[in-house]
Amino acid sequence: MSKLSFRLLQVAPLASALFLTGLPAVKAATMDDLLAGMEEQSPVDIRPDNTFFRRLAPLQFSLSSDTDLSVLNTGSPSHESAIKANILPGAGSVTVDGHTYNLAQFHFHTPSEHLESSKATPLELHMVFADSTDNLLVVGRWINQGSFNSALDPIFSDLPTASETHQVSDFNLNSLLPDNLQSFRYEGSLTTPPFTEEVTWINLAQPLEMAAAQIQAYRDLFPHGNTRPVQPLGDRIILTDVPGFVTNVPEPQTYAMFLAGLGLLGFMSRRSRQT
Repeated sequence: MSKLSFRLLQVAPLASALFLTGLPAVKAATMDDLLAGMEEQSPVDIRPDNTFFRRLAPLQFSLSSDTDLSVLNTGSPSHESAIKANILPGAGSVTVDGHTYNLAQFHFHTPSEHLESSKATPLELHMVFADSTDNLLVVGRWINQGSFNSALDPIFSDLPTASETHQVSDFNLNSLLPDNLQSFRYEGSLTTPPFTEEVTWINLAQPLEMAAAQIQAYRDLFPHGNTRPVQPLGDRIILTDVPGFVTNVPEPQTYAMFLAGLGLLGFMSRRSRQT
């Protein structure tokens, strides 16, 4: 099956997957068959030996410092559920390479889905963005145990139980971002069914901190975790602008061909979705 044909199969369930509302049960064999044809799955292990250094396009965030959130539990303790905060339209966006994506929601996983040098952190934040044609971009951020996080406390001090929804007022979305926007970037997928591919991943290198009690409150709702296992990277390349992280230095000709091919694939993908 061609990548374009497979993309057509993915369009129908895309919206429900984006908002983690839960899909009708899919037979295991059917899902296994679909996954067998996928080669760009997430999450991945980000290591110095599979990452390449280069100057990356800047991330231009525009986030509200005072917005309301609708925080819901999509079905804990299921490992395919999460605590998710829905965002009011227009409250946030990110522009990269001249392309703007609007923030739809953010949610959390425990332990982290992405690994750094084969190590997980207690939690991982995912900020899910989408453009007008359903191109997806997810900004991830590792969360370590450390100081008390007052910005996230309105959520974590009163986490909703299964199927509950809580309202949070006057939330500053900028508190989700670090001062340093150095990152790791690659092409992957959603980490929940139907594992839709052609998702741009940007994992921010500077972790966020939360107190042990805040982390434990989340873990109590997901005692077995809500994390998808690491997936094979295959022939994909992870790019970073974090100085000193990588050990791989690509040959100039190979690297140039890869970057040209990456740009062409992105252009073709956008064109196919507009036709």
